[in-house]
Amino acid sequence: MIKIMITCGGGFSSSALVGHLNAETIEKNLTDRAEFIYCPYDFGGIGGDVDKVDIVMLCPHLAFQSKELAKKYPHKPFYIIPTRLYGLMAAEEFIEDAEDCIEGWKKTGMNPFHFEGENNPLRITRTISHRKWLQEK
Repeated sequence: MIKIMITCGGGFSSSALVGHLNAETIEKNLTDRAEFIYCPYDFGGIGGDVDKVDIVMLCPHLAFQSKELAKKYPHKPFYIIPTRLYGLMAAEEFIEDAEDCIEGWKKTGMNPFHFEGENNPLRITRTISHRKWLQEK
């Protein structure tokens, strides 16, 4: 099972999203694959919780902090959730992207990690996991 941290500025949108995603993992029997936690970035940062998770997924508006965070925590993969996917993607899709980001980060060392051709989160148009999007292409 992987642990996925989702963080936003004050923790409001990320806490709502994480609540929804955890409920969906229970509903769809995905609890053996992942657990989601949230951590507000603006109130003390993510420092105490970063070692408790396998990947940190940043809300789109924290993209400007991504490189600094990756330097501060080089042992942890970071991923900027594309704007179009934030709040819209199902739990399984988040899990698949997290799994693939972790693998990609291990292979490339790229941090923050992004999928090929997705270096600008504002331009990503897919609404499903990158894995499924590639299968549909």
